[in-house]
Amino acid sequence: MVGEDVSELLDLVAAQVRVIQIARVKKSCRRCEKMVQPAAPSRPIPGSMAGPGLLAQILVSKFDDHLPLYRQHEIYARMGADIPDSTLLD
Repeated sequence: MVGEDVSELLDLVAAQVRVIQIARVKKSCRRCEKMVQPAAPSRPIPGSMAGPGLLAQILVSKFDDHLPLYRQHEIYARMGADIPDSTLLD
């Protein structure tokens, strides 16, 4: 081997908004006649659909990049996730 040439390419991979489904199997106990199900995984904000990655992106965009929430709403709408301004405020 004589050597190799290495070149670098700086590229941007677009952010993706994904809906992650969490399936929890329900089972019936024949002895006690009760339904049992594993506990749901904890969420950063109880009762919210927002995952940790989305919350981090919203906070960095708002407080570090000084991007107004109405612009964030437009960005997420282009990505296919219609998140209202009122939800971003909460």
